[in-house]
Amino acid sequence: MFWKKKKQQTDTFIYESKDKRDAYRYDFKDGQGFEIQFKGKTLQVINISAGGIAFYNSDFEQFDSDFVKFKLDIPNFKDDTSFYTGLRILTIDETNICHCIFEQCSLEQHELIHKYVLEMQKDDLAH
Repeated sequence: MFWKKKKQQTDTFIYESKDKRDAYRYDFKDGQGFEIQFKGKTLQVINISAGGIAFYNSDFEQFDSDFVKFKLDIPNFKDDTSFYTGLRILTIDETNICHCIFEQCSLEQHELIHKYVLEMQKDDLAH
C-alpha cells in the first residue's frame, strides 16, 4: 500500500502595481537632477527612464514638444553620454508635473539611459 503525502498549501500574495514604470525609473533627490532647456525655459529634471523624463510644469500644455540636449554622468563609464533627442509632454498630472516621452531616440541611447538608471540605483544602495 502507498500513501500520498499531502502537499502543504501556502498562501501566495501577488502585488501588482498600476505604475509599471516605477522599477526602471530613477527619482532624483531634491537638487540632484540635471537641467534641460525645453521651449526656451530651464527646467530641473525630477526623474528619468529610458522612456522619458518628468519635470514641473512651467506654463506648458499637453503634447508640447521640443528638442533637448543633456549629458548623463554615469559612474565608471568613459564613453560619450551626450543626448540630443525629441521630447514630448504626454500628460500633466494633478500635481503639475509634466510626464514626457523621448522621441527619435536611438536604441543605443535607450540602453545608455537604462545603464544610468541602474548605476544610480546601485549608488543609492551603496550609500
